[in-house]
Amino acid sequence: MAEASRTQINVVLFSGGSGTHSITTALLRHPQIRLRILINAYDDGHSTGRLRRFIPSMLGPSDVRKNINRLMPVTEACHQALKFLSDYRLPVGISREDALTLIDAFLHDPSRLPVKLKPHFGKMSVDQAGGFRSLLDTFITYFHEQEQAGRTFDFTDCALGNLLFAGCYLQQGQDFNRSIEAFCRFYDVDPGTLLNVTQGENLFLVAGKADGSMLLGEADIVAAQSSAKITDLYLVEEQVYLTQVENAPEPASGWQALIGAGARTPQANPNAVAAIVDADVIVYGPGTQHSSLFPSYMTQEIGEAIAGNTHADKIFIGNIVRDLDIQEDDVNDLADKFMEAMTRKSQAQLAWRNCVSQFFVQRSGEAADRAKYIPFDATKFKYPLETVRLRDWEAHEGRHSGGFVLDELQQIVQARIDIELQRLQHMISIVVPVLNESHTLLQVLKSLVLLDFQPLGLTKEIIVVDGGSRDESAEIARAVQTIRVFETKPGAGRGAALRVGIEHARGSIIAFFPGDHEYKHEDLLPLVAPLTQSAFRAVFGTRATKVRDLSEQLKGIYADNRGLYLTSKYGGILLSIITLLLYNRYISDVLTSVKVFDALLLRRLNLERSGRDLDAEICAKLGLLHEYVLEMPVDYSPRTRREGKKITILDGVKMVAALVRYRFGGRKQLLAPREARAAQLESSSAGKAAGVRN
Repeated sequence: MAEASRTQINVVLFSGGSGTHSITTALLRHPQIRLRILINAYDDGHSTGRLRRFIPSMLGPSDVRKNINRLMPVTEACHQALKFLSDYRLPVGISREDALTLIDAFLHDPSRLPVKLKPHFGKMSVDQAGGFRSLLDTFITYFHEQEQAGRTFDFTDCALGNLLFAGCYLQQGQDFNRSIEAFCRFYDVDPGTLLNVTQGENLFLVAGKADGSMLLGEADIVAAQSSAKITDLYLVEEQVYLTQVENAPEPASGWQALIGAGARTPQANPNAVAAIVDADVIVYGPGTQHSSLFPSYMTQEIGEAIAGNTHADKIFIGNIVRDLDIQEDDVNDLADKFMEAMTRKSQAQLAWRNCVSQFFVQRSGEAADRAKYIPFDATKFKYPLETVRLRDWEAHEGRHSGGFVLDELQQIVQARIDIELQRLQHMISIVVPVLNESHTLLQVLKSLVLLDFQPLGLTKEIIVVDGGSRDESAEIARAVQTIRVFETKPGAGRGAALRVGIEHARGSIIAFFPGDHEYKHEDLLPLVAPLTQSAFRAVFGTRATKVRDLSEQLKGIYADNRGLYLTSKYGGILLSIITLLLYNRYISDVLTSVKVFDALLLRRLNLERSGRDLDAEICAKLGLLHEYVLEMPVDYSPRTRREGKKITILDGVKMVAALVRYRFGGRKQLLAPREARAAQLESSSAGKAAGVRN
């Protein structure tokens, strides 16, 4: 009997604090992915550093809190309240007395809490409130004991969640890894989802730079510094660091000998090793590489476990833009440092091909912006170029799109494992074709910019394609921040503009929306929702169901031109009837300018028309594929011919011709599903450079 196909894959993500936020979010949304996140806890700045010194032997809680706040459920008000309070930071400069007064209110009299905190505390469940008080009370009891011994803690700018974790650490017998498990349970996160990569040794991170200087702590590594490259990383044992390095004068012979002698290699957390061995995909995330990522790989047994997992895909995701610790590094440097950390400076004899199978590398933008991106030179890259996936991974400035990463991972996994992974929508690309719309375009674009698709789990991009406007339409679009603007040849047509938009769209959903202000922008939200919540892949906004009197509306548009009035009224009906006769489906509004598609489906249509007949081509090819078209009502405020109405009788004739042509000769022009997937990858990667795989 053949082995049943799998329904779930195991993904291990090496992460830090905020650098992998969007990637974590995307992976968590997928119901077929079991995610384990591996972190080190060497963070040592600000209140985290003060807590580490106040509770000897404790590693930094900051990345634990940040990741748990992403992993925890937030659908219920009680979870939202707990997340808010966990992230709340005590005011900068708060006095000891005011901090203790606030904590005492949490413990004994919530009615005395500040107005911005009281409602959130009241929304927590009884169990959450009890656990919150218990953890906070444990920490404050320890605080008073230490004050009696002559030691104190500065509460300024300290997150309440860090204090809660400190209390948890004390309750768990000062066992860091057991504390993470208990903290996960308190936040309703499955234990084992978040793992510290080590056994909890209290080590301190130090870095050496090419100019001979030393960065004597994790806080210095992530802070402003000289542009010289970081060349060495050390994990220094607690006693040496606190007594001979921190706040100590530099030895006459320099730091190198002392720090080298105090360096230790931590032992791996057995649960982290087990997660790696069980993984189908191992992702080395972006972030502050020299603090959040490279030190994790320097752990004993981690490189060996990764190399020993011969069935997993292993993905290195390079940073998009420069960070303070990588001001002069290029992709080659990051890859080399990754392998140096993985082999623990050649202590472990590991081949690179057993540690990484793919490099996800950012393609630079415009020439003027390339200085901010991590450079990649294909001619100098030391590893096979077929391992490189070069594309635009950026969603927000300097931040990866988790959806892009998930799309690529699905392509990689499904090519190797017998599993059908559900496709999740993650970004909508709104394509706005424009021709001489300077009077309305700015208002339309501002409205689209303000549209919030986050409740649907989507980010967005807006693409304006100018078809050779003689007015200032293109300049208006370029002046709106975040808008991507492209052009077609003058006179190329509306269809050509839409095809350019499709070519450059990065979203998993593509929407058409006009720049003439005839449609309401808010109607896009209900049109997009079916693509994220059900199996619909094509949704049209129909004007046919919200018209009180079609004749009166058309007379207002075409005034005394009775020929255009009759053509428009009965031409639209004729198109619907022809669609019914030829394709066995009735589409009430073939000519609507608001359409929404699954991007894979739209690219599968292999569109070729350049004018208004593109709308007919879309309807025809959807019919040939037997694809269901959902029509939903939209509001419509038509322009008059004098105001810029452009459709002509000739457009109608071309549309009828297109419907007939594709019915009797269009099937062969459709792409097969496998070819469609390749077309999507080709479009998203936008070209190949010197053999680099896209």
